[in-house]
Amino acid sequence: MSVNQRSDIIDEEQELSRMAAISLGAWLAITVAAVILLLLFGDVLASLIL
Repeated sequence: MSVNQRSDIIDEEQELSRMAAISLGAWLAITVAAVILLLLFGDVLASLIL
């Protein structure tokens, strides 16, 4: 395996890691937003449902 091939593999792995980190960050942001909205409007939603 040449140095260029190793470099390409490392670059691809770094890109996949970056995409995974961005995806996890997005899911975390969505989860935090949902929790905040439920804390703020949970009583209103519960009274509508019940």
